Amino acid sequence: MCPWQDWSPATLRFCEEMLCGSVRQPANTFSNIAFIFVGILILGKQKKWNPFSLMGIASVAIGISSGIYHASMTYFWQFFDVSSMFMLILLALTFNLVRGKILPRKLFTKAYLSMLFFSMVTMFFLQGQSGEWIFASQVVILILSEIKILRQGEKASYKFFIKAICVFFLAFLIWVGDIQGWWCDPSNHILQGHAIWHILNACVIWLLYCFYKTFEEKLV
Repeated sequence: MCPWQDWSPATLRFCEEMLCGSVRQPANTFSNIAFIFVGILILGKQKKWNPFSLMGIASVAIGISSGIYHASMTYFWQFFDVSSMFMLILLALTFNLVRGKILPRKLFTKAYLSMLFFSMVTMFFLQGQSGEWIFASQVVILILSEIKILRQGEKASYKFFIKAICVFFLAFLIWVGDIQGWWCDPSNHILQGHAIWHILNACVIWLLYCFYKTFEEKLV
């Protein structure tokens, strides 16, 4: 009997075949170490607790929850995997609300936690693949908010942000290809498209950290 057999199954299916064991998708599971590495790296660069510490925690949370999600392929851990993705993208969006002078810096924590709570509750009640669609909409809103700030005339270097967006969309293309089976070897438990998605997105988190760190005086 497989360890995770009695749990409600995840709503997404990836190329890597599911084994009968504690780790059902080895490649997709252990590739999440990249998120944990980046998260620890970010946390190590903070001399004191600040909003950037949350970015490190979100990266570690993604690595842990996504790792267990792919080890189990259950909806329970899928929920927390997507929730940790909310933690990261909503943090960046809250940064932009402060930069765009829409949100006072003193309300940063309340606004961030409120958006995170609302997103998680919405996903909980809608279930299915709603979390992935909510996350996609958050990414779009983040990009639009950045465009709005740019139009306001804020002086900033966008090299890290542009790199982050380019790497993310490359990762997204690989994510789609993995699910659709454009390139797929289910029995390969060392290299999978979705595993590459994890590694590339860990790079995206680092690039976003480098980008937002340039606004530290405004955000901390």
